[in-house]
Amino acid sequence: MKRSSALLALSALALPCGVGAQALTKVTIVSTAGTAPGPAVYAEKAGLFRKYGLDVEHTQMNSGAAIVAAVVGGSADIGSGSSFSVVTAYAHGIPMQMFAAGPVFNASDAIPYGMILVGKNAPFKTAADLNGKTFGLAIARGDLNATATQAWVEQHGGDWSSIKVLEIPQTAMVAALDAGRIDAMTLQSPNATVALETGKVRLFGKPYDAVASRFMIAPWWGLASYAAKNPDVVHRFAQAMAEASRYANAHPQEMLPLLAAYSGVDQSVLEHAARAPFGDHLDPAEFQPVIDLQVKYKIIDKGFDAKDILAPSAMGRL
Repeated sequence: MKRSSALLALSALALPCGVGAQALTKVTIVSTAGTAPGPAVYAEKAGLFRKYGLDVEHTQMNSGAAIVAAVVGGSADIGSGSSFSVVTAYAHGIPMQMFAAGPVFNASDAIPYGMILVGKNAPFKTAADLNGKTFGLAIARGDLNATATQAWVEQHGGDWSSIKVLEIPQTAMVAALDAGRIDAMTLQSPNATVALETGKVRLFGKPYDAVASRFMIAPWWGLASYAAKNPDVVHRFAQAMAEASRYANAHPQEMLPLLAAYSGVDQSVLEHAARAPFGDHLDPAEFQPVIDLQVKYKIIDKGFDAKDILAPSAMGRL
């Protein structure tokens, strides 16, 4: 569906949310082009941000690293991205805080959000069969996919130290498998579904299960200094995102045109791809497993209480 058509479809769903004479506070937010920022895009188009007194400028960026750089450098106020990246930054002295929830992984979901895939006719049956083979990952070490994959392989009897890793963009993984450059790969939704639809690969493992049965995948976050100077803005942003997330969870079909237009993934693919539910509040229990996993695999030197990384104003304490 074309972007204009998708937005027309959305406009039929949105209720006008006027703010009268209230002055709007300008907020710049950045995210990648996936489906994780869906509620923010809905909040913008449906007028929810304006309802909460915010004039939001939303820009796409091509990587999590670029988002972190934009927020730390001051060209953006709030970013969306892997909780793994924010925990790493915080542990290395960058004062990040979580401002609002994003998609949440649930091990009980019928379609895995993250998948280890191998060739359709590959002989591999157990994690040990991958010993000595080559794995395709977008980042070799230090991100959620890489660490979860290592944890899953080791939990299932494989020897990660024997496995070679090649860094390959997720969209190029199937071609690399076809060419014999890799034997297995880890992909997130919707890229995993796109790969499965080629008929060339099959599901081999569910790496996110090795992190926890439930954890926050990609929240919204910013600098602690921004939250300290603008507690009311962060509070209102969290409120708008909570309302948008509840709408997105309750209306998955209505969200499809918007998600397709924003992510660039065909709507027919998204219809049966894994879509993690969106959280409507920050819960320390959904961040602690990420912190603990990073300590275990020496991504960070020592752990900390997840409550330390949640902005008080986002939790309703102004």
